Amino acid sequence: MRLIYLLLFFNLTAIVSAQSNSETVAGNTLKIVDINVWSGLNYEGIWQMGEYESAEIREQRYQSLISQLKALDADIIGLHEANPLPDYADRIARDLGMTGIYHIGLSGIRIGALGLPLNLREGDVILAKPALQPEFAGRKQLSGGFVGNTISFHTSDATQIIAMKITFQDRDFYIFATHWHASPPGSAEVLLQLRKLQSSGEYLREDHSDAVKKVREGVEWRMSEAKQTLAFIEEIAGDNAFILMGDFNAPPTSREIQLLTALPMIDSYAELHSSEYGYTWHPKQNEHFLRHYQPETGFDKSFSLYENLQRWAKQLPNRIDYIFLGPEKLYNLGQLKLKSSRVVLDKPVNGIQASDHFGVFTEIIVF
Repeated sequence: MRLIYLLLFFNLTAIVSAQSNSETVAGNTLKIVDINVWSGLNYEGIWQMGEYESAEIREQRYQSLISQLKALDADIIGLHEANPLPDYADRIARDLGMTGIYHIGLSGIRIGALGLPLNLREGDVILAKPALQPEFAGRKQLSGGFVGNTISFHTSDATQIIAMKITFQDRDFYIFATHWHASPPGSAEVLLQLRKLQSSGEYLREDHSDAVKKVREGVEWRMSEAKQTLAFIEEIAGDNAFILMGDFNAPPTSREIQLLTALPMIDSYAELHSSEYGYTWHPKQNEHFLRHYQPETGFDKSFSLYENLQRWAKQLPNRIDYIFLGPEKLYNLGQLKLKSSRVVLDKPVNGIQASDHFGVFTEIIVF
């Protein structure tokens, strides 16, 4: 029993670090990158989850990611679907000369190195330049069964938010990273598509009702994540400046994202690009989608109505990855200013793109 308590104690978080040759942060500007680095798993299987790519291709993707991150020279980096942890976090911190925190978010049933699926130890990572004096500030599980760095027990999706404290311009600054539940958005476009699929004659009215219910359940799942995210930020950051970044699996017009922006924070990309959408999920422009996901789309009568909706929704370009800045009052008072925000990590390097997502790069001036 004492062993279990010790494991739970050391299970709260983990920190990775590396020596850097470029530790300094330029002036009063923070450069932030967020990217879902893609586990490459299909999330099917009990003993081991299926993998879309070979180890050789995965390594090429990693090198594509590293070369682009080095060119961006970010001060803070958020990563999602990092797998396996802690190895992935250790390696990327070392390769970029940064210090970081991580926490596993998905790992099935596991105690230490033993568990199933064998190849699932996926989670979120925050990296920062050592000059920012990064330290772990907290972690909250948003949904799913228990998931820790050494012990976990869950058989379905689980989500979390992790927090880092940095010191910049002689003030505390908090960095949050999260990855929310994935399911079709509850938009009018999605509900209209459900009607079209149901009218194919393959499904009953009951199938349509069940699919609508599942869409709404997915939205409510993310709404719960949004409310818990706001509460966690308030608890950890208080009135201090903060960054919230991640893969939210929800478009800007969704209730979930509007809940965030209606309260204490600013969508950095939208603030500077009112007429540009800034897709971070773009099937037609991502080689990994075309190579691996394209066969998983299109109507197939062997699937349920809801499953066909998921296949259709997967093809929609969207902006689902964000960097938020807060609290809004510091922005309005001129203590925080947005310098730039753009989509990055969207081009191939040596013929391969870094992920099935594109990243977001934002520069913030702190006064």
